[in-house]
Amino acid sequence: MVESCSAVNCCNRRRKDVKMKFHMIPTDPNMRKLWLHAIRRENFTTSTTTVICEKRFTPEDYELSVHGNKVLKKVAVPSVFDFPAHLKKEPSHRRVLKRKHE
Repeated sequence: MVESCSAVNCCNRRRKDVKMKFHMIPTDPNMRKLWLHAIRRENFTTSTTTVICEKRFTPEDYELSVHGNKVLKKVAVPSVFDFPAHLKKEPSHRRVLKRKHE
């Protein structure tokens, strides 16, 4: 079975000719919850082969290992997505409240 990124609108797949990292969903319950919330897929069930590609993370989510390899930080949560309009969060516009002068 070919592993492909589980993010919405992402068709990246693990291939021998392309050097792209894929990260498994964390097993830690707290981190797992954060990742699944960030992915925003309805009725999404994970398996042992569920992965997210490196394109879903910012450069700040990585650190260099002792051997000079790029490694995902333990606290990293995927944050770079191409969501369809109905899944995008609209920025809230806050009204400025003014006090009445007596």
